[in-house]
Amino acid sequence: MDPTTLLPTVETGAAAATPEPGNGELGEDAFLQLLTVQLQNQDPSNPVSNEDFIAQLAQFSSLEQLVAIQGSLDMVYLGVASVNNATMSSLLGTNVVARGDQIHLPEDGDLTLHFDATAPATSGTATITDEDGSVIATVDLGSVAEGEGTVVWDGKDADGERVPAGDYTVSFTGLAGDGSTVSIDALMVGLVDSVDYSTGVPRPSVGGVDVGVDAIVRVETP
Repeated sequence: MDPTTLLPTVETGAAAATPEPGNGELGEDAFLQLLTVQLQNQDPSNPVSNEDFIAQLAQFSSLEQLVAIQGSLDMVYLGVASVNNATMSSLLGTNVVARGDQIHLPEDGDLTLHFDATAPATSGTATITDEDGSVIATVDLGSVAEGEGTVVWDGKDADGERVPAGDYTVSFTGLAGDGSTVSIDALMVGLVDSVDYSTGVPRPSVGGVDVGVDAIVRVETP
């Protein structure tokens, strides 16, 4: 409830006490100031009724309680954030398995792609795309067993040329023997090499790729 709804318009001397336009919120001090000005400038022939005055005092009390609750919530948030940050730091050097389709190709060497199939598939394909969504390469998975698996990408495009090192996206498709589609999810697997706190939410990094905490499936001993 807006605490100003019960305050009548004050025409004499109230302008100087009216809060400056700002963020649209009425603070505790401003509310008390308006209430005081109202009492000072009320019409003696038609004073504020006892019921209205009690209602305004009740609103003021509620406002005080809300301010106190907000302060308590801020302290709780800081405490939880501190514990969360300390917990995320413990992930450094551990091996994590997380759901995610982002991959990072190094300057040299092959890249192992991880996936999780919801059912067996007689055939499957990994498709690598660049940041523009253009298909860079496809890798044949062959037959796929249910569960987690891997396939190696040599880092080359369809023409056999090595593509630049950097970030890419991988997706998987699979087909069962009856021609139905098998869902295959991309996984990110590797050691957590850093934790970024710059956004206020800790984000572990695996091989140069950020991993959302909510995407982590499990944590393993390296």
